[in-house]
Amino acid sequence: MCARFTLTREEEELVETWRQRGIEVTFDFFSHKPRFNVAPTQVHPILLAEREAFAVQPARWGLVNSWAKDAKRASRQINARSETVAESRAYARSFKRRRCLIPADGWYEWSGPKNQRQPHWIHRADHEPFVFAGLYDVWYPEPERAAVTFTILTQDSTEALASIHSRMPVVLPPDRLEAWLDSGHEDQESVLALLELPPDDAFIAESVSTRVNSVKNDDPGLLLPEQQPRLDLG
Repeated sequence: MCARFTLTREEEELVETWRQRGIEVTFDFFSHKPRFNVAPTQVHPILLAEREAFAVQPARWGLVNSWAKDAKRASRQINARSETVAESRAYARSFKRRRCLIPADGWYEWSGPKNQRQPHWIHRADHEPFVFAGLYDVWYPEPERAAVTFTILTQDSTEALASIHSRMPVVLPPDRLEAWLDSGHEDQESVLALLELPPDDAFIAESVSTRVNSVKNDDPGLLLPEQQPRLDLG
């Protein structure tokens, strides 16, 4: 599962990092600012294929199907199970023709008893940004107004992360991005084969502030360890 994530880099740094990997990204009409607590129903950039580059498209997290009468299911469609996505009524059409990438540099998961949940920030061991595999759809709340929405694919966690949560978002390596976005690539089995687990040591988890529990908080301090109260020993 993935219910919160981060993209803490400045726009210029993201573009340069991807360029070094041979990926051209254009932020033509969307200005990205660092985010430390992206939450469901909020707007976030997704990447789509456009000629020789990846185009940025602002989209709302929580997929609303094109045939939906309203957006009530958006909060329940923030994640799609990769194991069943190709046959799911909610996602099969997008899986076939509307695949996207969601840029990120970490996500949050919680562990521990219900009344003492500890948040963890999970990120690459080298702290580099990456992309989730996602799907998008276009819904028209009004005849002349389009709303682009997205969901993040999930899979079973790596052994290293399973003690925190049994599921994790699907992270695509750079050499599979074009194949994932290619709408002409329709063979279900070969597309699903792109969604492999990363190496067990690729991602690490760090305990962070419980301030991340509130979607109102979105600042660098969320990534710091929880400050323990000082004891007055007299």
